[in-house]
Amino acid sequence: MINELLIDEIQDAQKHMNFVILMPTLPESYTLKNITIKKETNEQRSSIRFEIHSKGKTLRIKQFFYDWAIPVITSDTNLIHQGKSFEIEGIVGFIGIDYKGNQAACFCRWFTNIELSVIEGTFDEKEILMVLENLKAVDEDSIRTIGEQSFTTYSYTARFNKSKWGSYDEVSRVSWYESNKRISIEENMGIKLPNNHNEFFLDSIGYKEYASGTECHFLYRSKKDFTNGFWLWIAPRELSDPLPSLTGHNIGTRQSWNIKKVSGSILQIPVNEIILCRQNTKYKSWMIHWEEANYIYHFYSRASTKNNIREFHLFFAKLYSQKFERS
Repeated sequence: MINELLIDEIQDAQKHMNFVILMPTLPESYTLKNITIKKETNEQRSSIRFEIHSKGKTLRIKQFFYDWAIPVITSDTNLIHQGKSFEIEGIVGFIGIDYKGNQAACFCRWFTNIELSVIEGTFDEKEILMVLENLKAVDEDSIRTIGEQSFTTYSYTARFNKSKWGSYDEVSRVSWYESNKRISIEENMGIKLPNNHNEFFLDSIGYKEYASGTECHFLYRSKKDFTNGFWLWIAPRELSDPLPSLTGHNIGTRQSWNIKKVSGSILQIPVNEIILCRQNTKYKSWMIHWEEANYIYHFYSRASTKNNIREFHLFFAKLYSQKFERS
């Protein structure tokens, strides 16, 4: 499906990308067309787009490193309503409708965000999943040299401190560090962080001090697939997103959540109340929010086949047993 000249061109483009380029190997009835490559510069993020044509129908795939807002954890960046979750090789994605009203899906491997959109005709769900299953790295070495490296090393936002939309956000306004910076940051903040938790390891730390306090982010990633993970964001109240204001079932339209207030003791968090949010899908994302003193805490877990309250309980028990306190 992809001729050797094209493979050489895409492998050369990989040198200018901060994510692993994935291309499909599909039956002969499918044709690859209209490849567009945007190489990274100081002024622009890198991406690749291409179309797959088959029997009068067409879908388009875009790949890029999603590293703004609360990145890495979001599993359905191109959908406008809660999609249906699916799983490929232990990684969860979503299928639904995109911003242009097209059939769409979103998937991720390592730091490669994959947005699929049907732009002509109709593809059934089985066919869309078949396309995603057959996306493979054009350069196998890029998995090791890019996909398994840290957010700090390869994130455009982390390296250039540039937000996507022109004004600083919670990711671009902090400085980013490798996990080996953990000890000095712990000393400055008066905290103690788990360096590992079961299959997850501390990948990167975002950190900045303000007059009102310290803002920090901690990204944990899976040692097995380098895709699944969770994200802890701590910030002074005036810099933080607010705590969710609604509770109940089927809250939200972009995503659908069951949200309730529960005792902090359920997760070993030493506060009277936490807000627990469970996504309304087969394979769920979780959000946990609480407040201590002048700080708001947000915990985000990527949609997974395995994440559950027991896992979070163990993580927070370890966190607070090591006296995770504001100094």
